[in-house]
Amino acid sequence: MSPPSIFCPKKLRNLEKSGEGDANDSSPISRLPDEIILLILNRLIDLKTLCFCYLVSKRFSSIVLQVDAISFASPVLNPHISDKKTIPSKSFLRMISSLYGESFLSVYRFLIKFKGVKSLCIELLAPGHSAVDSRLFKWKVNFTKKIESFIFLWPNSLCDKDGFCVNGNGDEEGSLELNSDLLKNKHIISFQCLQDIMAWHVMLLYLVNDLPMLEEVCISDSGRRGRLSLSGKKLSEVKEWVHSASETMLNRVNVPTILRNCYIPVFKLPVSGYVMKGIYFCVMEMKDMEGGNEFLMSSENGGFEDKEESAYTEAMMEILKKYKGMMLTQNLRWNLDEEAGQHPRLQFQISEP
Repeated sequence: MSPPSIFCPKKLRNLEKSGEGDANDSSPISRLPDEIILLILNRLIDLKTLCFCYLVSKRFSSIVLQVDAISFASPVLNPHISDKKTIPSKSFLRMISSLYGESFLSVYRFLIKFKGVKSLCIELLAPGHSAVDSRLFKWKVNFTKKIESFIFLWPNSLCDKDGFCVNGNGDEEGSLELNSDLLKNKHIISFQCLQDIMAWHVMLLYLVNDLPMLEEVCISDSGRRGRLSLSGKKLSEVKEWVHSASETMLNRVNVPTILRNCYIPVFKLPVSGYVMKGIYFCVMEMKDMEGGNEFLMSSENGGFEDKEESAYTEAMMEILKKYKGMMLTQNLRWNLDEEAGQHPRLQFQISEP
């Protein structure tokens, strides 16, 4: 059994009680003015480190909550709610508990104390595919107050312009092969990714609502497979909607209704020169949002990309340009899985248009 998290409510209460008095006035740091201490704390960024500083004294706790940038990474915890009486009443908090466990819920509750934070970066391991060797797939999502489109790309191999295999199976025949089991697996993982993204999207809306000074916020996959980020005009639009929305509207799940997918044996990218083999590619869109994939070029959506990530973005754009009209198109129907207990999952059905 892992040791209790510093964010555990009981542990936080005990530490807060032990640090009720101010720090020793004779200590060098206690002689520093609040402004200097805040400058130091603003360089820490890490939420766990800030939590330890918060528990030093009442003075430190008030200064810590004024920091303007926070970042933290959290693994998937074993979801466990021991007592029905401890289950949060809000469906959003219930979702966090069931997805990531009570410790992550404590992290979230501590995080939203930082009402002045301007920049927030959260890194999560998506629970839907944590056990899958999925180094090669990446996704992008277009969203504002709802998810408008989701793009998923999973090649069997990726080689640079010099023929060096960057990732995957470098064997010529193996990298082209896409048997029925592999295709089915890629198909299922794409839907699992979308379901995880739905949960992240709701979390993002609540963060925007609970942290009024945010100027940029990002929730990313720890495997660097994709991210949800908001800044600039896009964040302003979401803020305006969130602050006028009811809790019911915030928790409402809007899901794509159109699925397009295809298999491409070999695809050479014209700009980077990278070569992808054995590509499974799919696009899921809202019916009234079809064709709006200009977001792939938006700096507000993508953030910094290395050479490999840029190659994936280029591949997505080129495949949409050349193959979208030839993709298999199907309608999606989603049903709530009532047997999933504390963590209801959406089940999909595919039908011909």
